[in-house]
Amino acid sequence: MKDFVIISDGACDLFDYEVKNLDVRVIPFYIAFEEGKYLKETVDVQVDEFYQKLIDHPNVFPKTSMPTSEDYYKEFAKAYNEGLDVICVTISKKFSGSLNSALTAKKLLTDEHPEARIEVVDSTVLSLVQGLLVREIVRMKRNGLSLDEVISNVEYIKETARCYFTVDGLSYLQHGGRIGKLAAIVGNFLKVNPLIVQKDGEIHSGGIAISRKRATMKILDKFKSTFEKHNLNLDDYLIQIGYGYSKADGEELVQRFEATFNRKVELLGQIGATIAVHTGPYPLGVAFIRKYDAKRLLN
Repeated sequence: MKDFVIISDGACDLFDYEVKNLDVRVIPFYIAFEEGKYLKETVDVQVDEFYQKLIDHPNVFPKTSMPTSEDYYKEFAKAYNEGLDVICVTISKKFSGSLNSALTAKKLLTDEHPEARIEVVDSTVLSLVQGLLVREIVRMKRNGLSLDEVISNVEYIKETARCYFTVDGLSYLQHGGRIGKLAAIVGNFLKVNPLIVQKDGEIHSGGIAISRKRATMKILDKFKSTFEKHNLNLDDYLIQIGYGYSKADGEELVQRFEATFNRKVELLGQIGATIAVHTGPYPLGVAFIRKYDAKRLLN
């Protein structure tokens, strides 16, 4: 059975040490605070540095740019030269053209080397949930699954991926053109604390709250109702708490989650710059995905 390498774009929000420990390869997005001056996330600008700039310059709204086909081609060619097949996971195509960049790079390489195998997967998710999907792919590989088996399981479990989160106001979502389906319920009130549901590659409204504390309570209530409605077992899911600028916010949500559900949260992660461009400095939420070897599926 031929070995394969796991590649993801930078929307997976994995820390550098996690990338190393998981043995995955990450292709960064580009971030720009100044028009036309794009920097690679985690290479030219670190996530902590990015968040500090958001705090220091609240009236500046940065932009992102997807990895180029050349960025992907270099990684695909490197894997081919190492004798490896590739599974490449990208952010939802509904949020970015990263998938198209990867597919273009795949065609370029396979035109040159028809025997090369590169599987490009639209994760249909983003941020921490994409990272959870990558973690499950790593676990499949370490458990000896073939690339075909991995692909089959990925298509199965990515449909279970969800993230319930809140942000401190909607101004960044508005500037980034991501307010979409939220607009109908919030109108012009950009200072509310919304509950946002991220699933199927899109964001949906889960209601609004007049304070961050109430929004956090809504996150836990939504999580609880989902698991009760579908009679799901917490042990069947990989769960992560995510935060932005304030790690203390994330740690507090971990404590509330564990007290509410009597379940330890193994993963606490910072939401990366690629996503925070649209959320602002204070995203906070719960991401989860069904483990590939669990029995029941979230509909």
